[in-house]
Amino acid sequence: MFEFNFEVNEPDSSDIAESPFNKPKLHQDRVVQQADKKIDWYLAEQVEPSKDLLNNLDLYELNAKELSIGSIEMRHLIAGFLLEDIKANNDEVSGDIKKSEETHSDLIAGVYEGGAKVWECTDDLLSYLSKTFDETHWKNKRVLDLGCGSGLLGIYALKSGAKVDFQDYNKDVLEKITMPNVLLNYKEELADDEKIKLLETDSNFYAGDWSHFTELTKDLEKYDIILTSETIYNIENQQKLLDTFRNRLKSDGNVLIAAKSHYFGVGGGLEQFIEVVKCGKVFKANNLWQADENLKRGIVELKLQ
Repeated sequence: MFEFNFEVNEPDSSDIAESPFNKPKLHQDRVVQQADKKIDWYLAEQVEPSKDLLNNLDLYELNAKELSIGSIEMRHLIAGFLLEDIKANNDEVSGDIKKSEETHSDLIAGVYEGGAKVWECTDDLLSYLSKTFDETHWKNKRVLDLGCGSGLLGIYALKSGAKVDFQDYNKDVLEKITMPNVLLNYKEELADDEKIKLLETDSNFYAGDWSHFTELTKDLEKYDIILTSETIYNIENQQKLLDTFRNRLKSDGNVLIAAKSHYFGVGGGLEQFIEVVKCGKVFKANNLWQADENLKRGIVELKLQ
């Protein structure tokens, strides 16, 4: 067993209070992998909303935080409340998230991929979308929030008028985090059962490994736009990610990727990823935005050549 340590500065309490996403205090991020064991990645499956969502809707409403992204008003569960609630309950559904919290590991290869937290680059991409595209850009578009975690990118597109599907590696992230957040963003005047019906019919939710997800959805309509944040850190998974883009993107569609320039300890990063893209000669990459403060971050657009 060996560990990769991300070198992330721990924010003080004032930084957390000012964050638009109410990020919990970060412990040092770690990736735990088996050095001598082949990783068995989870098979893909479509995840259906459960009745528990309706039973817990009042609790979600009481523990939601509001945020404004341009002209779009959004709500999401407070991460601190969410993780404490998951740790306090012994349901089997939350096994991967609980394992992450118990081992203080945000990433456990093949087991858990960090979906319970809102990462910095999601904030970057939301800001970019709000400043760059108006609602006409999203109308009648099919959007995939890939590696969605909390689902904020997809929710932004959904509230802007797009048809959105959500994908995350962990089923419990979808059930405990993504779906509640989507529910919180339906019109308040809708009855609870109407909100659940919308969740069942207007979006699809997929769990599992990207290669299996691609196979599971190969006969379904492709996407106009794929949004993804902080998904390129693992070099070994980058080709699977690119294959997913290639197989699930319409010929005239585009992918928007938000990521850090370097992920300490695992070797991946935005510049390195762009070189992989260029070598593959499937996509053309366009740098859209870059931040130089602290750890460099950026947003890149991919289009099929």
